[in-house]
Amino acid sequence: MTTDERELCWAEFERATRERTHAFRQPVVMSVDEEGYPSGRVLTLRAVDRQNVRLRFHVDRRSPKFGHWMRQPVIAAVFYDGPAKWQVRVKGLAELHFDDDVARAAWGHTSPMGKRTYLTTAAPGLELDWDSGSAYPPGLELRRPTPEESEAGYANFAVVLVEVLELDSLHLAKDGHKRFQIIEEVHSVRRLAP
Repeated sequence: MTTDERELCWAEFERATRERTHAFRQPVVMSVDEEGYPSGRVLTLRAVDRQNVRLRFHVDRRSPKFGHWMRQPVIAAVFYDGPAKWQVRVKGLAELHFDDDVARAAWGHTSPMGKRTYLTTAAPGLELDWDSGSAYPPGLELRRPTPEESEAGYANFAVVLVEVLELDSLHLAKDGHKRFQIIEEVHSVRRLAP
């Protein structure tokens, strides 16, 4: 463990965007639902902007979580590396992008199979008839869409930029846990009781 805990956290976030098997690649990301309850799901970390303290995720605009962040832009995420026994919690604000330059640029870097996700005929979380087939358009159930076919999914695509306000980093160890709080606005790192 380094003495610069902030640097360590951001370096691992960056590695997670490059390494598909990195433990931090798919954190649990939370919103607040209509009834005030936390609502969590696993999302893939797509990009990191360390200079502007931003994390980037992609979501379907039809999903409940998108509506949660439209109403209340608070966001939390939990990253966990089991073998390293390391947890990083993130507190931040969600900034939603759709039909703009940020969304178009992210869409342009999304793989055809990634774009396929946004082609479903039913919104995420919508109840389906038990006898209905796939939620994908006919013919796209098992194959990669062509670039032309995948373009229709852009209407459902959104980028969530997380402005990171605070990190809470916990290293579990037999000889004593170590915990740090990082306040991004002032780049302050404090050691906390675990």
